[in-house]
Parts: sequence; C-alpha cells; structure tokens
Amino acid sequence: MKRVRRDTWRAYVMIVGVVLLRRSLLLLVLPLIASCSEPWQATSGLEPPAAPSIEASPAVVPTTAGPTPPTTIEPASACSLLGVLITAERGEAAMGYREMALTLHNCGTEPYEVRGRPDIVVLDEDSRPLKVAVLPSRRYTTAPGRLVLKPGTEAHVVLTWRNTVTSASGWSDTGASLAVAVTAGRMRQLVTLPSPLDLGTTGRLETGAWS
Repeated sequence: MKRVRRDTWRAYVMIVGVVLLRRSLLLLVLPLIASCSEPWQATSGLEPPAAPSIEASPAVVPTTAGPTPPTTIEPASACSLLGVLITAERGEAAMGYREMALTLHNCGTEPYEVRGRPDIVVLDEDSRPLKVAVLPSRRYTTAPGRLVLKPGTEAHVVLTWRNTVTSASGWSDTGASLAVAVTAGRMRQLVTLPSPLDLGTTGRLETGAWS
C-alpha cells in the first residue's frame, strides 16, 4: 500500500515538473516573437539616426552681360552743359575708302580751348561699344596743337577708314553713332551719323587732329 502511494506521488511530481518546464519555455519564446514583429526602437531612448539628405545644388544660369555703353550727353543738352556741340558731316566714299568730318561748335559764351585729337568710341545700333581701335590718321598727319575757339567759331577733324571685308560669312562692323569727347578725359557727347560707318572687318578707325 505504501509503495503504491510513493509511485503515485512520484508521477504527480513529474507531471508538475513538465507543466512548469513548458510554461518557462513559453515565457522565453514570447519575447523573441514580439521582438521580431515590432519595429526597432533604440534602447537608449534616442531616435535612430536619420538617413543623410542630399540637397540639390541650385541651377547655375549663365549670364551674357554685354559691354557697358559709355556715359554720354545728348546733343540737345551739349551747349547748355558743356558749351560746345559736336556734329558729323556726310562722308565721302571712293573705292572702299571712306571719310567723314566732325565739327566742333563753340555754342557757349566763353572761349573754349581745344588740344590734340578727339577721343572716340564707335557704337552699334543698340548703343553698345564696338571693338574698333581708333588710331591717328595716316592721311591727315598735321601734328596736334592748341586751339582757342571764340564763341560762335568752329574746329574740324576728319575720320578715315576702309570698308574691307575679309570674313567668309560676310559679317562686318557697322557703327550707328559715336560717343565723342573733345579730348581724352572730357565728357562724351552722343553724335548721330548721317550715314553708317561701314567699317568692314578691319576693326580700325583713324582720326586727324582738331584744326
């Protein structure tokens, strides 16, 4: 009788042990399953590092800034502001050779001193400077001197050039107006032209001295 009770007690202890073992295994497996199904969170309380962002570089827009037009005085204001007015006369043409005269009028009330050659910038139809070299004339070679113009008197200078075209495309420089100072360093006047300066591809304009 005692042996039967001992065997029963052993069987009961074994059953209880198996049940406890299964519960322990279940408690170990459940956290692993939860960790696989839930999103990752930093255990330190910090947010996971964000992926580095790549900022797009701003587009570079090319600029095409043209040459700056020189500061000039309009002919209508030249007499009142400067006391002199520069005008252009219709030129002469022969066999590709061109001439045009500039006249300097003393329209003020005081004597006006003139020295040397005019300082000239050739402008296109949009009043932008052309790449034209203005050089001493090889035809009108009188040495620059000093003139004093009384009110109402004038001085003259002759511009010369050739309209030679050497470009296969037919491109050439054409001056529509001039920005002229009596001498270097003085204020420029805008001088309208009776006819265009057909300079060809020479890139050259020659001027004599005031006389």
